[in-house]
Amino acid sequence: MKILFKLILIVGVSLYLVLPALAIEFFDINKPRIEKLNLSINKSGDSDLVDLLVEQLRNQMPKTLLFNIVEDSAEPSFNLKISPTNDQKIVSVTLSAAQGQGFEPITTGMKFRNQDKEYVNLKSSQLGNFLIKNLMGIQGSLGSIVVWSETKKGENKNSLVMKRFGSEIQKQITYNLFNNTGVSWSPKGDAIIYSAQTGRGSEVIWQGFIPLRLKSKSLYFTEGSSSSATWGNNGNIYLAKYVGERNTDLFEYTLVSGGTGPSLEMLHKLTKHMAIETEPALSPDGEKLAYISDRTGTPQIYLLNLSTKKTTRLTKKGNYNSSPSWSPDGTMIAYNGVRNSKSVIFRVLVDDPLGFETQVSPKGMQAESPVWSSDGSIVAYQAKKTGQQNWKIYYSLSSGSSAQRLTKSGNGVDETSPSWNSGLN
Repeated sequence: MKILFKLILIVGVSLYLVLPALAIEFFDINKPRIEKLNLSINKSGDSDLVDLLVEQLRNQMPKTLLFNIVEDSAEPSFNLKISPTNDQKIVSVTLSAAQGQGFEPITTGMKFRNQDKEYVNLKSSQLGNFLIKNLMGIQGSLGSIVVWSETKKGENKNSLVMKRFGSEIQKQITYNLFNNTGVSWSPKGDAIIYSAQTGRGSEVIWQGFIPLRLKSKSLYFTEGSSSSATWGNNGNIYLAKYVGERNTDLFEYTLVSGGTGPSLEMLHKLTKHMAIETEPALSPDGEKLAYISDRTGTPQIYLLNLSTKKTTRLTKKGNYNSSPSWSPDGTMIAYNGVRNSKSVIFRVLVDDPLGFETQVSPKGMQAESPVWSSDGSIVAYQAKKTGQQNWKIYYSLSSGSSAQRLTKSGNGVDETSPSWNSGLN
């Protein structure tokens, strides 16, 4: 089945005077090793703001794995020219194509409040996504936020760290003494929940994110260890609870507000099988719950239809499959499967009765815990290259490609369990 993302409508904050254009290239998730577009990014006129914007774009666009930045002499397929205007807070942007491409040039303007480097980076992300929409037909994920768990050598705690995709800036966002992992985003992308293993047991912790608030709130506590909670697009929260020896079931909770802040209120017990069932993940449309069950003797991914209560097995190959992650359009699930003693990232069509799997992570890497970018073009994961001692966060095109490092911590630091928010905030 050919999956083609086709989003041609031009939108974007503070972009205006946009003319209709023809998107001539499409990102096809079933086309491995997609041919990158050659793009030149140039300026005309003297302006510190234009210089900074050009510099940021040249750094950001290759990170999408969709573009090569080239000079005009290399005969690029497309050219982006950025120019100052009479208004020092507005720059002019023109996107054009080489002769014969059948692409109508676009001229637009972009307004800036200031020239702070981090702010310009966000505006550059908006412009980069504008290019991706028009040239690749997908939304673009530049500027969206990735959060992961970091463990430094010799420390008995995990801290959560964030960065915006396309930026070089990383920020620590938790400072407690717990093991923090398993971040899940609210439907609006303005808050997160995560699991914290404390000295007393396991907690589910809520933390405001847009704007970032370091003060957190405990929503749920259980003795011993517990699986990570996940936030569904319907606003409800799903988690696994131990109900007996080798028996873990899935539960649905709603988030309620009170005088002391948010808390969890149980709605439904979703599974009742005498097996370990964990890692719940709700589909984007709220109709299906993906989860892991060892009811057949080995961990496999199952789908629970929440309306009919019918359960079907999704993964058909291998003796160990885990960490299901839904694509933004709900048509696919990425997961890690152990094959020949190595953990590999695969994707599978949800409606494929044969469960045909396509490898996403490159050969020669141990890879776990996949998560999709906000536009579905990328899958990020924790991985180790051959000879590498620590886990690091890498990413590949969801169509399949080589791996690129997302983060920048050095030796002695493990980076695990990435989570990607829904878009640019």
